[in-house]
Amino acid sequence: MEENFQLLSPYLTGLLVATGIGFIIGLEREFKASTEKDEFAGIRTYPLISALGFVCTTLSHALGKEILMTVFPSIIVLIGITYYVRSQKGHMGLSSEIALIIAFALGCMAGLQLIREALAAAVITTTLLSLKGQFKAFINQLTQDEIYAFIKFIILSMLVLPFLPDTDYGPAGILNPSEIGFIVVIVSSLSFIGYLLVKFIGPEKGILLTALFGGLFSSTSVAWVFSSRSREADQLHNTAYAAGILLASSIMFLRVAAITAIFNLEVFNMIILPTSCMAITGLLASWIVFNRKNNDSIPDTTTDTQLKLGNPANIVNALSFGLLYIAISLMVYYGNRFMGDKGLLVTGLISGLADVDAISISMSKFALASVKLPLAILVIITAMLSNTFVKAMICITKGSLFLRKRIAFGLGSVIGVGLLYVVIFMIRS
Repeated sequence: MEENFQLLSPYLTGLLVATGIGFIIGLEREFKASTEKDEFAGIRTYPLISALGFVCTTLSHALGKEILMTVFPSIIVLIGITYYVRSQKGHMGLSSEIALIIAFALGCMAGLQLIREALAAAVITTTLLSLKGQFKAFINQLTQDEIYAFIKFIILSMLVLPFLPDTDYGPAGILNPSEIGFIVVIVSSLSFIGYLLVKFIGPEKGILLTALFGGLFSSTSVAWVFSSRSREADQLHNTAYAAGILLASSIMFLRVAAITAIFNLEVFNMIILPTSCMAITGLLASWIVFNRKNNDSIPDTTTDTQLKLGNPANIVNALSFGLLYIAISLMVYYGNRFMGDKGLLVTGLISGLADVDAISISMSKFALASVKLPLAILVIITAMLSNTFVKAMICITKGSLFLRKRIAFGLGSVIGVGLLYVVIFMIRS
């Protein structure tokens, strides 16, 4: 008969965890007190308050919940009195007082053997406390419109989405409001993240990094802005603009693969090869274009390249994407029903002119039901090729002659690789 050996009893484990949690929070508060000259509670008080929470919880198991129900409110009242006294001396912050209450509560959680949960909460608490300066610097860079956009995004994702009905509507039940809302939130999240990356990292680092992060949410926007600016730039900057457009277009293929992974892993497993081939081709073309020097100078990639990003969480755009997804879903259904495979390919070709995300999501979902997997892959590739062709036309019509030649070489190579894969795919199928 085997006996489980434990180095420490559950009581000692919980006590050490509770004390350690208090120590971590207290260490951060002690450091803040030394830098801001605001002494309240530090490296001794927080471990003690956490240990008190643990002891009270342990005693409540044996003597009744009355102990904890008496001590916890008393702690809150004591901290409230302390805050009042400090506020009379000019102190207006409340984070240390709240952190002290949290430390007591986390000690109670350790007493309930919720060790992992308590540790996770301690990490989040300490992180929020320590990043005060970074949060202020971040907020100071935001505009009022961006703050409103963030609030709208939270409302959309956390308040509206949970209340959408999880019911199938439309032909063959292909339209589900809850699923459509989830899709809109996923795509809006990717766009929101890409927007923040471009705003806080891209513009200061130059053309190529702007293109890299811009491709995460709109490679078409990058092509539009860079090709427009190429007419006013010198030859060296045209090289960087061309390389940036190719880089952003390459990121688009990887973004499509990531989106399919969210909704259908089988589609992802089959789409990852062609998307990787086209992405690698685009990246290689970008590298060749950027390193093809006409003289000894290197393009200055630290020039002002800030894109007109627009609203990071435009509700109208989000709803427009939802309507676009519904329209494409209906096109896919009726195209498959009345025209078969040709109808789906036409749908992919048309939808790719405007957006590749919607058709990628739609085909990933339909591949779970009515559409054969190889056909779904072919439709998504068709949409990507169509979208790449649109970007090429934008550059040809809006860009300088120098830019056009390099984009024709780069995007032409990408389209060629995609068409070659389609031919091989159809022969093998």
